[in-house]
Amino acid sequence: MVARTPLGPECSACRARRLKSSLDCGRCGRRGRPSSADPRVCERCAGERVRQVCRGCSAEEQNYADGRCARCILAERLQTLADGGDPRAVERLAPYLAALRDGPKPWSVLNWMTVSAGHRTLLELTRGELELAHEALDALQRGQSTAYLRAALVRAGVLPARDEQTAKLDAFIRAQAARLADGEDRTRLRAFAVWQIQHDLKRRERRGQTARSSERLARAQISVAVELISWLHTHGMTLRDLRQEHLDRWLADGSTYRRRIRAFLAWARRGDLLPALEAQRAEPRRHTDPLDADQRLRLVGTLLADDTLDLRDRVAGCLLLIFAQPITRLARLTVDEVDEHACPVRLRLGPEPLELPEPLGTLVAELKQQRPGLATTGAGDRGRWLFPGLRLDAPLHPEQMRRRLRRLGITARPGRAAALLHLAQTLPPAILSDLLGISEGRAADWTRAATGDWARYAADVARQLQQG
Repeated sequence: MVARTPLGPECSACRARRLKSSLDCGRCGRRGRPSSADPRVCERCAGERVRQVCRGCSAEEQNYADGRCARCILAERLQTLADGGDPRAVERLAPYLAALRDGPKPWSVLNWMTVSAGHRTLLELTRGELELAHEALDALQRGQSTAYLRAALVRAGVLPARDEQTAKLDAFIRAQAARLADGEDRTRLRAFAVWQIQHDLKRRERRGQTARSSERLARAQISVAVELISWLHTHGMTLRDLRQEHLDRWLADGSTYRRRIRAFLAWARRGDLLPALEAQRAEPRRHTDPLDADQRLRLVGTLLADDTLDLRDRVAGCLLLIFAQPITRLARLTVDEVDEHACPVRLRLGPEPLELPEPLGTLVAELKQQRPGLATTGAGDRGRWLFPGLRLDAPLHPEQMRRRLRRLGITARPGRAAALLHLAQTLPPAILSDLLGISEGRAADWTRAATGDWARYAADVARQLQQG
């Protein structure tokens, strides 16, 4: 306890949250801090002493240091940064520094300036020690902090936009080619990587046809080609010596990951470097045991009722367990696909908008308004993604979303299978296709499974359990 209120003791976390918040008072109508006794009115109307008033701008919010609010301290520190920097660099960085100063989360920006390696990079840029260019940032070895800062600089107009996936793939190609000895095979690997994989990725990226997994697939196709060439060299052969029996042996000795060699084989065949060789596709998984119906309903109930969970996880879990949405689709939902003004709230997953039941509709509308921002951007505009990632130019990565849902006991494939079976029992395939954004053929398959083969299988299992 740090303070006593008419409603009882107030802990430090609750007090800090109240001191940082504000409301339109229901009594006087002015903007002020909520009362500790009645959260519907301001402190003045409740007759309480107004504490923590910034002596710099008179803002009624928790002071950060020296009797001043976080925004005043942030403005001072950014001005000090600019005053000590190179004038030409500061002039170029001015839009980004202004975005940091005017952003919605001054406390977060100050914390970022204290602990992040991205702030060290900003210092070097401001002082002119680091060139303000993509190439200079590429040369740094400071992990994701550089990627987040780069995205923010592009968004502020300080750096020009570029095809990020293609640019990152360029460095990867150089590193992979270095694994091979200098010679004819290394030259061919570079030609495949640059003129086939990178060129195709660049074309699709400029058309807006790439996902976060596109670069990963491109890397895999290049890596597996390097592995095959290295294996040939280990066995005293070159690429020209590769035959079907060699390929079969190499495929048999590794995982299904090696099946991605098909892109390289097709390219080599078109260039008359290799005869027609075949790497069979891995057998697709055709069956997933659906999540138990009662367990699915319990999970949905928890997601809808437990407001201590992250709002992103609650919405993503419900859309997966109720409407069978794949995680890759969820991650790429945009705010434009949510109509929060409709009654009920609508979400477009397929050709026809889907009416969301309550309280899910309210949660989706709240998520559209409360998407988390990022300190390094300083931007009030949080991008177009319903589930934004740490970078404003990219959504939350599907693998990250998958891990978050697993912590709540939600596994994608069984959860989606259970939802699709339930929906297929009540909706015709054409309507299922329009609302969920799946093909009519796939919708028909799930309808047959729900009313035919799966129903018979479930009945057989039930009889066996009763007999046991």
